[in-house]
Amino acid sequence: MRCGTPLVDMNKEQATRTLDNTDYEEGMPKWGMARFNGKMRLLLQVLETGQEFRFDADSVEEIVLGRHNPDTGEVPQVDLTAAGGIDKGVSRNHAVIIRRDAALHIVDNNSANGTYLNGQKLVAKQPRILRDGDDIRLGHLVLRVTFQLVEA
Repeated sequence: MRCGTPLVDMNKEQATRTLDNTDYEEGMPKWGMARFNGKMRLLLQVLETGQEFRFDADSVEEIVLGRHNPDTGEVPQVDLTAAGGIDKGVSRNHAVIIRRDAALHIVDNNSANGTYLNGQKLVAKQPRILRDGDDIRLGHLVLRVTFQLVEA
């Protein structure tokens, strides 16, 4: 089953809820640094809860953003279940951050409630470059992207 497919046979508590996005206005573009190299760390912070996910540059190839799948036991690298992912409309395999060349890109995986970069809805399966200071919204859950320089 792919992300975005209605989960009609599942327990209602586990299914991705389709949410109304009218509470969010279009965002402004941000102009942070896009270069991401081996001397950096990626920090993803859930704005509402402060929960953080850290990744050293050398370990970043592909990072799945989503929530725990109780049927298969799969847990994404950025598991947003504890941050209220179910209620906020986060799909199990919502989006992915991929490293390409010296930059990071975000790709929506046909999620039920969409992925937004600085308020702009992403087209599913089309990568968009990530910059330091960007905001990623998965359903109604917002993550702040920070590139940190790692001291030698």
